[in-house]
Amino acid sequence: MQRLQRADQRLGLVACALLQPLRLLPRGRARDVERVLLVKFWGIGSLQLLTPAVQSLRRRHPNARLELLTLRQNGEFVRGLGVFDEVLELDVDSSGWLRLFGRITRALWRLRRRGYGAVYDFEFFTRFSAIVTAVVGAPLRVGFESPRIWRGRFHTATVPFNRYWHVARNFRCLAGGENGRAVEPEDLTPLTVSDTTRERLDALLSEEGLGGAGPLIVLNPNAGALSLERRWPTANFADLARRLARELPGARVALIGSRGERDYTGEILAQAGEGLGAAANLAGRLDVAELGALLERADLFVGNDSGPMHLAAALGTPTVGLFGPETPVMYEPIGTRTRALYRPPACSPCINVHDNKLSACWRGRPECLLNLGVDLVEAAALNLIRDDGVRSGRVEVEA
Repeated sequence: MQRLQRADQRLGLVACALLQPLRLLPRGRARDVERVLLVKFWGIGSLQLLTPAVQSLRRRHPNARLELLTLRQNGEFVRGLGVFDEVLELDVDSSGWLRLFGRITRALWRLRRRGYGAVYDFEFFTRFSAIVTAVVGAPLRVGFESPRIWRGRFHTATVPFNRYWHVARNFRCLAGGENGRAVEPEDLTPLTVSDTTRERLDALLSEEGLGGAGPLIVLNPNAGALSLERRWPTANFADLARRLARELPGARVALIGSRGERDYTGEILAQAGEGLGAAANLAGRLDVAELGALLERADLFVGNDSGPMHLAAALGTPTVGLFGPETPVMYEPIGTRTRALYRPPACSPCINVHDNKLSACWRGRPECLLNLGVDLVEAAALNLIRDDGVRSGRVEVEA
């Protein structure tokens, strides 16, 4: 991931300079747009938050096909949302730069031949998405204004990125929808879960000893590789799991993550000990559809600022999101029963879109997350699952 970010910063700058002649080509007219390309590469959470903007584009281009260009690992999830007419996958997993360059070049040539009438670049400030926008050559090319990062000025129209707005609201503003109105839970399109998928989940839960009727608690101790600093300590998750199991009779605890995160997730079960009761490490055991079924079934989700947090909230699951290096102003879960916990020291947030969401903690330890005590998280979780009149919103406790 970081290798691709460095390439975007360095090689992307050179590519943007070399492609400047494309700005001199005639643009054509954007009337009667029949085909629209949306560009969003990174993060299933961001793709979930993109769905209100897709609705706005349907209204703006009622007769057009809406097609999404994203990374291959997102394809299954995006198809499950069911909001795009076609999903185009780009494979950036390659054993060498030369092979990757050839693959990307061929993909861009195929995109240009499709004859798009409009391109909407929903990446924040990456040069690669701007290069895609330029090469596709649509008459209308919309993206975020990037005063701090030169991206070639290939967009024919730009909108400001407001860091005091939620990301979903920024996406909808770029799509020209509702004058940037705040996004409500009903504006999100959740992942579609089929009965067949639910049956597969039931079989897996029974196999892992999580069958039964007790409250199903899903914990996500992981965060995307883009920023591992967003992870609440494993010891805290272990303590929280024990407490919730004690307070909620018959509770079943499922920990989730990718295949590569299975060992890290397993550490929490080991730390929690035998007093946890019915618990299982499901990291690497679920495909995207089964993850959606699990989050839909869950009585409570507690996790770091991550994609599964947004999926759970969109599905209507009571959701507690833990924030530290990133601000919930931009990324709090949107749902009918959610809480975003944030107790920032003076240095937080240290992750922002202008710096490719990279963090270099000068303290040497994530004080922003250590400030979130287990007592605070437990209280928020129990209030949500017991429905103690708690409304969705942020909890900001001064450090």
